[in-house]
Amino acid sequence: MTTNPFRVAIVGAGPAGIYAADLLTKAERDFEVSIDLFERLPTPFG
Repeated sequence: MTTNPFRVAIVGAGPAGIYAADLLTKAERDFEVSIDLFERLPTPFG
């Protein structure tokens, strides 16, 4: 049986957004996490 990944959208790829994405990927090993990171500017860290 396959399970759907836990889906998260993070708005803003500044320091807080990158840190949140990093914590989510490292915090739980029991389930799969899929993260969509949205940024208005062409590069992260605004």
